[in-house]
Amino acid sequence: MSRGRVVDKRFIRRRWRSLSCSERFSPLLEGVKGQVILNHRQMTCLKDSYKSSVWKLEIIVDSKKLPIILKIFKHMRKPRPESTVEKNMYRKAKKALQPFMPQIYMTKKNVNGHDLWVFMECIEKIQGQIEFHPKYFEKIIPTLAKLHATTMSKSFDKHTHLFRDWLPDYDSKELLRERVEWNERTIFYLEQALKHPKYRIVVAPYAALLRRLLQKGPEYFPEVRQAGCCIVHSDLQLSNMTCHNVNERHWDIKFIDWEGGKFAPCWYDMVNLIGVYMAYKREWRNEEEAITERCVKLYAKEMGKNGVTFRIDPVKLYQMAYLQRMLQRGLYLQLCWAVTGKKEAKLLKVYLEKTKALSTKLGL
Repeated sequence: MSRGRVVDKRFIRRRWRSLSCSERFSPLLEGVKGQVILNHRQMTCLKDSYKSSVWKLEIIVDSKKLPIILKIFKHMRKPRPESTVEKNMYRKAKKALQPFMPQIYMTKKNVNGHDLWVFMECIEKIQGQIEFHPKYFEKIIPTLAKLHATTMSKSFDKHTHLFRDWLPDYDSKELLRERVEWNERTIFYLEQALKHPKYRIVVAPYAALLRRLLQKGPEYFPEVRQAGCCIVHSDLQLSNMTCHNVNERHWDIKFIDWEGGKFAPCWYDMVNLIGVYMAYKREWRNEEEAITERCVKLYAKEMGKNGVTFRIDPVKLYQMAYLQRMLQRGLYLQLCWAVTGKKEAKLLKVYLEKTKALSTKLGL
């Protein structure tokens, strides 16, 4: 499929037939005796981009209607590494990670051998079901901790062959080289920002501190890595988490959009879940410290339930991970966007303030 190919209802119906989806679906659905029929009157495009197209479909099974999600990974001349990771999550790792993602009914390459079609369970995103409040982090953290502890456990070693050839590894030469490059670019864009007419006044008060810190990079706190690595999602926005029972006390969370999946320090996901959200939602800044401490302690408790304990105070580990992640990548992106104008550097000032505050707390 080229970038110009339009994915529409007619295209999906034709491919449904040519891929024999009806026949292939029947054995995958428990207790199904009759034919699986695609209801062509209920087909909704949820998202379409140059790299993928996501649709909500409806199939009719034994006179019962069942919504499903179809994600089509479009053929690209130069495949993005992130897309390769997500495709393999659904194709190769679905059994090992099934408790943490929607049920993957079927994956099928298109007739040209390039496009990948993934049919999965339809679960509504958290975003849109409720008005989110930081208290709901406590509903998400138990599942996140279970994902981390499960993929950190030695009992998970039997699955490592599934990930070995394609899942990015924090300890690999490639990712270390990437962090070194980010560190060098952060230093470069810092100097460029100090010459920028708009951002000079924002960055200047922190320049001396940043120069001193960045010279120590890219590995600032070995304790973060030593606390444990596991499979992390890396993009824990509300739009990437689904739940079918938000009205109940305990949420059954499933994670979607695994492009950022990698084997990395577990605390990075907590920074991504809480720290990034709170950086955007400044209306909670007066309560941020209390919210963060409560969530971090809950995470440590849930990890303990699943057999993982931390030798260092979890709040300190979180602070180390937050500062390290900002210095490794967060500030690089914000400074780059500020200087180039590619995107609005919405978090630059927040990250600068956080860098100063956390470096003081951690004695840097």
